[in-house]
Amino acid sequence: MSALRTMKRRIATAIATTAAAAAVAGSVSALPAAAAPAEGTVLNANAADAVPGSYLVTLRSGAGFKATASQGRSLISRYGGTVKRTYTSALNGYATALTGAEARRLAADPAVASVEQDQVVRALGTQANAPWAWTGSTRQLFR
Repeated sequence: MSALRTMKRRIATAIATTAAAAAVAGSVSALPAAAAPAEGTVLNANAADAVPGSYLVTLRSGAGFKATASQGRSLISRYGGTVKRTYTSALNGYATALTGAEARRLAADPAVASVEQDQVVRALGTQANAPWAWTGSTRQLFR
């Protein structure tokens, strides 16, 4: 009789232990995974003439800072990039060195208007007898 009780206790303990382990495993697997960082769209990403690792970043007009400000440079470095050149006239932004993943994460930042992968561009031809003249002062404009 005592052997029967001991056997029943062992079976009950095994069942309880298995049920507890299943409950713990079920609750652990139900935990949400860590959220992946937000990614935005990179314009001309992986285009035929794309320059690997080189991107043009334009800041939003409402970003609250200019490209020349320390906040702008720290924005680029926060995503792992480096500033190669700062633009202030034609646009408020940078030429940067980033990986593809860094560029996509930077593109999702609310202070960024756009991220575009640099591309090689080529002249398709020349114009003979152009109606404009290249003077010394004109050349100064394009340096």
